[in-house]
Amino acid sequence: MAVRTLTTTKSVVDELGGYHAVAELTGSAVKAAENWRRFDTFPSKHFLVMSAALEKRNCAAPASLWGMTEPEKVHA
Repeated sequence: MAVRTLTTTKSVVDELGGYHAVAELTGSAVKAAENWRRFDTFPSKHFLVMSAALEKRNCAAPASLWGMTEPEKVHA
C-alpha cells in the first residue's frame, strides 16, 4: 500500500483525529491545536511524535510543515 502524503497542517490535524486528539498526542492545549490547523507550520518540537502517529496511519508529511529545511531544498 502506498504511503499517503499530506501537504497541509489542516490535513495532518484531520488525519490525526482533530484538535482534541492532536492536543492529547502532543501534550498541548486544545486551543493551540486549533490554531495550528490554520497556520502554515506546526511547532518543530512536535515533529517526531506527530510523524510517528502519521506513519501508523500509513501517511507522511514533509518536514517543512514543522518549519524544517529539507535536504533537497538546501541544494536547489
